[in-house]
Amino acid sequence: MSKKVTLSTLVVLNFIIYISLGLPDSILGSAWPSMRQSYAMGASQVSYLTTMMLLFSFLSSMLYTKIANYVTVAQVILMSMVCVIIGLILMVVTSNPIVLFLSTPFMGIGQGAIDVTVNHFAAKHLPSSLMSLLHGCYGVGVSLSAAILTFFLSSFASWQFAIGTIAILEILILLLIFAYRSHFAERDNTGSDGKEKSDSVSNQTFKLSHLINPIFYFFYALEAVMGIFLATYYVENFQVRSAQAAFYTTLFWLGLMVGRFVTGALTRFMADKTIIYSHLGLLLLTSLTLFLPPGFYTMATVFLIGLAMAPLYPLMMMLPNQMYPEPIAKKVISYNVGFCLLGILVFPLLFGILFKIMSFSIFPSLILVMTGMLSGLVLWIFKQI
Repeated sequence: MSKKVTLSTLVVLNFIIYISLGLPDSILGSAWPSMRQSYAMGASQVSYLTTMMLLFSFLSSMLYTKIANYVTVAQVILMSMVCVIIGLILMVVTSNPIVLFLSTPFMGIGQGAIDVTVNHFAAKHLPSSLMSLLHGCYGVGVSLSAAILTFFLSSFASWQFAIGTIAILEILILLLIFAYRSHFAERDNTGSDGKEKSDSVSNQTFKLSHLINPIFYFFYALEAVMGIFLATYYVENFQVRSAQAAFYTTLFWLGLMVGRFVTGALTRFMADKTIIYSHLGLLLLTSLTLFLPPGFYTMATVFLIGLAMAPLYPLMMMLPNQMYPEPIAKKVISYNVGFCLLGILVFPLLFGILFKIMSFSIFPSLILVMTGMLSGLVLWIFKQI
């Protein structure tokens, strides 16, 4: 009974932590059209902020295996959440752009460390059947924060109140995790393996051809690009009101969240390959609708774009175990995460420069090119299975 209660508590706590992971992730994408006016910054400068956040996120992710040897899982989670809360507070206390940039190390370090921590912990303690639901809860967090921003922008024309509300939610979750910190009291020493396992890994040869899966995740930065630039695209290119554009971003994240939950159900009846191919086809079709001026149909199309992307991340992450021996598969999966972070770091910065030079009208073309690359890589990957 005690074990069952503990497992149930762990499941609920992990669901809540995944929601907290998603809460900060839609802030810049949804609020930037309004935030940039307060800070007197250009529309494309959001790419510099996201690049700095992702750089610190990448660094904290890479350092996690060393940190985990000295602190408990609970300590990493709590310290990460404190960093995120400090970053959120810095965003709203002043209109000085320097302070806004100072918030990025706190946001990046907090998000990167907690992301790795909870993924390792969940994989170690929870059944694999719950993993898609956990990623769905991340979507709940992203959608919730986008909805909060939409509400405060439309009702009070205040992005500061919205971010303040998100910070309060993060503080409440922090207090909850602190109260149940004993459930995360262990150290995550996944980086230290026994001699037998090390010898097994050393006997496996990692080839350049194994990088095909990580390259897919490099272009999966498409999800982040949509979340960051969708609202600004509609504001800058079609003069849509900031609140309406933020609502479009909310619907995109909502589609991604709903799609993750739907994927968990579909895997019981359909092959992963069928789900991935059908959703890529839907993504290609819905990407074309971004060329059209906004109308009554836009709410449906941006939702469908999120829905179409939903199964790609979790289902493609399962393929290395089907394609390679276990030691190689584990290395490929670690590269998947690294390349995904690298893509999210590179593409917003690159697209920000392109938008500054050529305007936001090229946004749909860039999305279509990235979708085509993802489709081609998926076809190539499945040919190897």
